[in-house]
Amino acid sequence: MSLRSAGRELLAMDRSDLALRLVLVALLFAPVGDRWLRPLIVALAALGLLAPSAVRSAALWAALAALAALRVVLDWPMPDNHAYLLAYWCLAAAIASSVADRAGALAWNGRALVGLTFLFATLWKVALSPDFLDDRFFRVTLVDDGRMEDFTRLAAGLDEDAFWNLRELVREHADGVFVPWDVMPEQPPRFRALAAAMTGSTVAIEGALAAAFLLPLPERLLLVRHALLLVFCATTYALAPVAGFGWLLLSMGVAQTAPAWGRLRLAYLAVFALVLLVTRWPWLSVLAG
Repeated sequence: MSLRSAGRELLAMDRSDLALRLVLVALLFAPVGDRWLRPLIVALAALGLLAPSAVRSAALWAALAALAALRVVLDWPMPDNHAYLLAYWCLAAAIASSVADRAGALAWNGRALVGLTFLFATLWKVALSPDFLDDRFFRVTLVDDGRMEDFTRLAAGLDEDAFWNLRELVREHADGVFVPWDVMPEQPPRFRALAAAMTGSTVAIEGALAAAFLLPLPERLLLVRHALLLVFCATTYALAPVAGFGWLLLSMGVAQTAPAWGRLRLAYLAVFALVLLVTRWPWLSVLAG
């Protein structure tokens, strides 16, 4: 089989099959769980990919849902946000695999999960966390989170000394709430502008995603829903190294693609590959030198 014919087969695949295969691929690229839980999840994901009929098995997805839920219990009270989402999505796949309209059931659940994820994310940011809208969250994260160091130095124009001065001061006040911003080393205007831009853009796109996926849209605007999700995943997970979260969202988006939307499916697959690339290759470190 040539690469071109393989690509055509992917684009022509049933949308629910493609969406769930992406979940299984994600579980192999980014295994979850500790100790004995991880090999069980990886083994089930491999089975689902190797056995053509397994991806449509309600038993397979019920088992993955149970293991994903157990992961949340074992990591309590500090499981990652997307640990819950994985359990919900696997449960939705198990339920969808038990009904006649499998593709329709999975698409409905995918839309609801994406919409609710961003609705609660927006609610947390604008109503429940006073340290987000005033830019404190990003002003702390940009200097305290080691994974953001290269991006911060590049985008904010901080030299090494200025960056480490900010980090040392923030880490003296680890809760991030009582950082004495008024007496801290001078913050370059680009750093303040970067934090403000990231705050505003995050609230804007997450609020727009919540509305786009939860509100009924006329058919001519459905592509807007997908465009927002693709832009969010391509930009967010290029910086936040949480590939598994991005892949789950992309899988849910694929589940909602109409059969004739070949180019849209191609865009989802391209962003899926992009998230893999940028989370495995230290492109920011290369740019930062």
